[in-house]
Amino acid sequence: MQKNDKIVILGITGYTGSWLAKTLTDAGYTNITGTYRNADKLAALTELLPNIHGVQADLLDSPQAVATALTGIQWVFNNSAPFTGHEQSTADFIATKIQAVNNLFKGISQANTVQKLVQIGSAAAIDMGIADPTVTTINEDTWPDLDHMDTAYEPFINMKVREEQRVRDLANIINLPVTVIHPTNIVGPSFTPWQHDMIYAYLHGSRQLVDGPMDSVDVRDIAGLELTVMNNPQSNGTRVLGLGFTSTYRELETVVQDTLTPDQVTQLFSKLPTLISAQTALALWQPISYTAFYKDQAWRLNPKSVLKTKYPDFYQYRHTTAETTFKQAIHKMLKDFA
Repeated sequence: MQKNDKIVILGITGYTGSWLAKTLTDAGYTNITGTYRNADKLAALTELLPNIHGVQADLLDSPQAVATALTGIQWVFNNSAPFTGHEQSTADFIATKIQAVNNLFKGISQANTVQKLVQIGSAAAIDMGIADPTVTTINEDTWPDLDHMDTAYEPFINMKVREEQRVRDLANIINLPVTVIHPTNIVGPSFTPWQHDMIYAYLHGSRQLVDGPMDSVDVRDIAGLELTVMNNPQSNGTRVLGLGFTSTYRELETVVQDTLTPDQVTQLFSKLPTLISAQTALALWQPISYTAFYKDQAWRLNPKSVLKTKYPDFYQYRHTTAETTFKQAIHKMLKDFA
């Protein structure tokens, strides 16, 4: 990419999209357009990044507006996650994702100027729904076993896998280079005041949470990874795992308790979840030990395998200390909630 090339970020006001806009701006890119749905959020983001331009568009609700945003664009980052809000079945979720991808590629084909697409997926399309206990290394060659999927996992994993497959199929038809990034739990401080990371998602509200490995990546590193792979032709056609560090949910709660006062915990999370040990959870799940869900959880909670990217040279991660990222995210939440 040249510094004045035309770039579009689909979902620029989102958690990853806004950090990507910041990263591109800091790197000297001057021609950045982003799609958005909420005009107030776009206005707030442009106060932080006056160089960006916005087009109000949605891949599901206004695909022609997306096509307009893609006019003359050379580089596309898809950080959007469109849903209708009416999905119920697995088939519903898959249909929504397929429609969004179809609309994206209609716009790309109409523009006829796009040189590469970087698509954000999910590590669930790599490391979840794996019931084979003989697997010792999980990397970009690993795929969930959709033929033996249980209800607990089925909608999310299925839709992410089908989404990626559709992206690849359409990219092959029009000979468009594409890289699909699959982040683990994205954590870290939000660039905008309206987004919260997986820390908030896991800890908000009073419920139970099974302790175990928490594979995570800092949101700033995901933005850096996106920019890096867009500029690296060797990444064309690959799926890339976004993994910065591994912690545990207990370590996360410990950092929260050491960082916040009880009143601040209540302010942010209402009440922290009750942690259940892996052994207790597996004992409670014994009646369904025959399912792929149980086998996958047993393998996940007592890991005998390693999650590892095939492409360590693609990007040098900058934020690899869980405690530091957790604390920075928590302090940003406090500031935003104030």
